[in-house]
Amino acid sequence: MSEESGDDAALFESLVGSKLRDARESQGISLEDIAKSTRIPLRQLHNIENSEYEKLPAPTYSIGFVKAYSLAVGLNAPEMAAAFREEIDFRSAGQAAGDYFEPTDPARVPPRSLAWIAAGIALLLVIGYALWRSGMFGLDGDDRARMAAGTDAPAASASRDTGTSQTAASSPPPPAEGTVRIEATDTVWLRIYELESGDRIYENELQAGDTYEVPANAVQPAIRTGRADALRITVAGRAVDPIGPAQTVISDVSLLPADLARPRPTATETPLAN
Repeated sequence: MSEESGDDAALFESLVGSKLRDARESQGISLEDIAKSTRIPLRQLHNIENSEYEKLPAPTYSIGFVKAYSLAVGLNAPEMAAAFREEIDFRSAGQAAGDYFEPTDPARVPPRSLAWIAAGIALLLVIGYALWRSGMFGLDGDDRARMAAGTDAPAASASRDTGTSQTAASSPPPPAEGTVRIEATDTVWLRIYELESGDRIYENELQAGDTYEVPANAVQPAIRTGRADALRITVAGRAVDPIGPAQTVISDVSLLPADLARPRPTATETPLAN
């Protein structure tokens, strides 16, 4: 009998396990015989007799074992079961699951904090990708502040263009005058402003298919953007050469028809020095 069972014996006149053992021994019955007749595992019979509650299965099964054992030795099964329930209810120690339950190993269960960390990393990746696609990487602090504040654009608004695109290679050179039209082929931020004064004419984030026409009364319009490759510019309906290399912040690029009509050298990327 364990030390804890001894403490229980001081509270109860006689423990159920002791009564069952005394009844069995008085009749000359071995514990193995009880195990065969009741089909109760031998180790569970030992646990009952020794009042080792922490080694017994759930109370429902343990009480059933006590009833069967009591009947096998001729004791009052309901009374023994009720007394045994009082004993195990008094004990606050946890009970092992034995052959019927396997306790969950906490080491195999990922902590909740790990799930939150994984979700946060995934969210940061999505936000980073969206910013990269919109061309906001490489913009200065003022540009980012205006975008975060949702700066309203002037009266000229972007509209969806359903017309078919023209192939620049097969088109004649663009004219030196006419309406300058900007079409977004992907999500892209841009700002149109007067080159000399810096006064803003238009600023917005365009989605694929959005268009904007540079006002005809603009004196010396220029553009700043982080994704020149996501813009298609036409003068009087004819496409002009790209205004800058892909994924590069450009600024102070003139949007005057005459300047856009001039051929532009092919942009080459220079590897960064180590």
